[in-house]
Amino acid sequence: MKKKRILYSELAPEATAPKAPAPAEAAPAPAPAVAAKKGAPLDLARALAAARAAEEKQAAAPAPARPAVPSPAASPVVPVKGPVIAPAPSATRTLRERVRSRSGQLEILLLKVGDERFGVELAAVEEAIDIPPVHHVPEMPPAMLGVITVRGVLTTVYSPSDALGIALHDGTSALIFRRGRSRLAVVVDEVDDVTTLDLSLLRDAPVLDAGDGIVLGVVRQQDTLLTLVDTDALLAACQAAPLLETA
Repeated sequence: MKKKRILYSELAPEATAPKAPAPAEAAPAPAPAVAAKKGAPLDLARALAAARAAEEKQAAAPAPARPAVPSPAASPVVPVKGPVIAPAPSATRTLRERVRSRSGQLEILLLKVGDERFGVELAAVEEAIDIPPVHHVPEMPPAMLGVITVRGVLTTVYSPSDALGIALHDGTSALIFRRGRSRLAVVVDEVDDVTTLDLSLLRDAPVLDAGDGIVLGVVRQQDTLLTLVDTDALLAACQAAPLLETA
């Protein structure tokens, strides 16, 4: 059955989100919902590399010294009244949980598929490239376009058209994702820029997309609708057909 084409720009209500009241003179001006960082698309690969280097540097930084614990003799034992509740273990929230809570900000990569604008989490993208020549392989599933060579490594290339219900125009760019020990690429028409998204202004995803969960929400940028995409759900939809894995 042919999948119905979804125009996400037609699903947004005409009314824009109400403006927040002006802050007091002493309070700083609020940050915009989406603060764009100017930069050429050719610099996106460098931006991604810098972001990954910063995360690795932060992970390699030594842990702060723990304060000394006083001996039992120096501190008197004070009885505690009432039940003792152990603190919940800390865990990193997933992107879907952060979207549900509508709190915080998210670094996203802007892109275009067809005439629609999308955003994906910047941390989920390994790099953005101009797509090299694509080599077809026998008995490819519908969403698979073939394989490309990225720095000497064969990488499977997929089209997001069936998953998003939008046809590609020319597909001149590709986003590279890493899943375990393998890489895969998703073709897009244009990679735009890196942007900070205020999750508090994100609105619910269209009901038509609730089944596959690819779209996490939408936010309006002036007169344009930006759709936030869950990369894990998008990649799963592209890989829905079974593939013969090669060494």
